[in-house]
Amino acid sequence: MQCILREKLLKQGLRLSEISTIYRTDSSRFVESYFQWLDEAEKDLSGLRSPIGILLQSEKTSLTAVMDGYLPSNVQEGKSIRKIQKTVAAQSLEKISQEIYTKIATIDNTLEQLSEKMCHAIAVLASKEPNVYDHLDASQQSIDMLWGKLGKTPETIPMFNYFCAKLAVTDTHYLLLDIIQKVIGNRSGGAHKVAHRI
Repeated sequence: MQCILREKLLKQGLRLSEISTIYRTDSSRFVESYFQWLDEAEKDLSGLRSPIGILLQSEKTSLTAVMDGYLPSNVQEGKSIRKIQKTVAAQSLEKISQEIYTKIATIDNTLEQLSEKMCHAIAVLASKEPNVYDHLDASQQSIDMLWGKLGKTPETIPMFNYFCAKLAVTDTHYLLLDIIQKVIGNRSGGAHKVAHRI
């Protein structure tokens, strides 16, 4: 489910950028807009069991405490409650933005490494079945065909078992579709050359 988490984090990161714009253009709406984003993002990500959901809950609790009059130790006294709320919300937004983009980068790195391993497994499969690339298209049928052959070819069964243990079904399909699209995009260069390029 890493690919699903990545897409949701990317969507929430883009929405958070919009909230950041509100801080500059209509600061009176910033705290309310940010708190609403925290609530919606927590609900959106809660089903994926990501630690970032805990961070969102924590930040929401901290901001609620400030709205109730709590003054964090890192905020200068003497400011109005409204300015304190804006300061804390802005600090929280920066912290969560960094966390989101760090998590996306980690997922990208993990998926890239797994994609390289899957490309290698498919290249081994193609050495045993040279026609495996011939009728590939960006469809579920092609994904299922490749996955099925990886699980039945003796030379690729160990990698197939590795992927089964390491990846959720959605991640497997995501990686296979990406590889298939690269094969299709490079098909004119020949199937064996594609195996090395991807």
